[in-house]
Amino acid sequence: MSSTSRSLRPTRRTTLAACLALATSLALSACGGGSVTGNSSDVASEGGKQEVLIWSQATGDAGTKLNEMVKAYNASQSDYTVTNQYIPAEAFTSRLVSAVSSGQAPDLVLGDENPSALGQVIAADGVAPLTDLFGTGPNPLAKEDIPEGLLSSGTFDGTVYSLPTEGGDYALFYNKKAFADAGVSEDLETWDDVAAAAKTLTTDGTYGIYLPIGSGEWPVFTYQSMLWSAGGEFLNEDNTKVEFGSDAGVKALQTWTDMVKDGVAYPSSMADSNQNQGWPGFNAGQYDMFIGGAYNIGSVSEGIGAENVGVVPFPSLGEPAMNTGTNNSYVIKGDESSEAAAWQFLSWFMQPDQQAEWDITTGYLPTNQKTLDSDTWKQHVEENPLLQPFVDQLSYARSRPSIPQYAEVSAALSTQIEAAMLQKTSAADAIATAATDAQAALDKE
Repeated sequence: MSSTSRSLRPTRRTTLAACLALATSLALSACGGGSVTGNSSDVASEGGKQEVLIWSQATGDAGTKLNEMVKAYNASQSDYTVTNQYIPAEAFTSRLVSAVSSGQAPDLVLGDENPSALGQVIAADGVAPLTDLFGTGPNPLAKEDIPEGLLSSGTFDGTVYSLPTEGGDYALFYNKKAFADAGVSEDLETWDDVAAAAKTLTTDGTYGIYLPIGSGEWPVFTYQSMLWSAGGEFLNEDNTKVEFGSDAGVKALQTWTDMVKDGVAYPSSMADSNQNQGWPGFNAGQYDMFIGGAYNIGSVSEGIGAENVGVVPFPSLGEPAMNTGTNNSYVIKGDESSEAAAWQFLSWFMQPDQQAEWDITTGYLPTNQKTLDSDTWKQHVEENPLLQPFVDQLSYARSRPSIPQYAEVSAALSTQIEAAMLQKTSAADAIATAATDAQAALDKE
């Protein structure tokens, strides 16, 4: 996955249920196709069932669970035979565009970790609009079932091309024992509360908090919630002008840089090839707070003891705000039959029973409101209360802009956030430079 990927998890992560160690991969078989259009569902399998080929990026426990669910779907109906094929996330979009061009594309992409790159596949005339598919088939899925803030991740120029099938956000983790030992309140509703707690917690050899430092998408992903909470916007309504170069944009970053300057936030990057959030340093006692996702719960519970792990919603600078990451799924353009066949599996996969099963196994968050409201999911959260802050934030979560230039815009901002966090430039200068560079990216033809 590229450093500017818009995946809901900026690196290969582990799943919650098994500390989400995504290590092994399914063997990569030859690309499906061979028909006139290349979509596998043009070909009937034995017994007259229509074939549906999925490309997915699911590995390890997630890959195993997906294959189990594909098998269950195949047994549940007599019209289709679905096959899942693992395709690595690296260079996935370019491979898919080539497959579309050569007539060797799958029928469905499930869980694309870089949904902002979908514009390239749309430009290659490779993605079917979903407008006419909503509400169809034996397991109908309505557009209204998906919260608007999540659905926007797959909307390009006003048309829905992909569904957010896997959701995720982030919250503030803290060490309950360290707070108790220092007599620090666990009321961490605002960033002023966090800064005050961090000051008290900082002692010789231990910092109060670790904040996002490093290159790539994670600092931008988390900064955007700071920006929105401060009353700012990332881009204008039609995504043609940079808006983060504002007083709110500066305040959002300076809130973090001031904590580094004051010596209460860890002063260098703790990101590595496996994670960006900094949980290993939290487990090691180098700091007592960090920003992480639900997928970090297993690792930190094992590291410091589940009884010592606290999680609160992302603190605010004004209004509560949250940026959600999604892995998205989409139907590859073909004839009416192939598109309907792919949609029928996708809409089945998005039903509450199936999505709850998938999310409980993988550690993702539901993207169908009916799943969030289901007894199965509610029981899971009740049994795993540290999930509650992550779930609560989905009600007001927003998504990053779905534009082809997002990667360049993000890279421009990420570079300057890192420089400011490392105290190499001021927050004001960093935001001004990032805004100029990001606007140049937007202005490219």
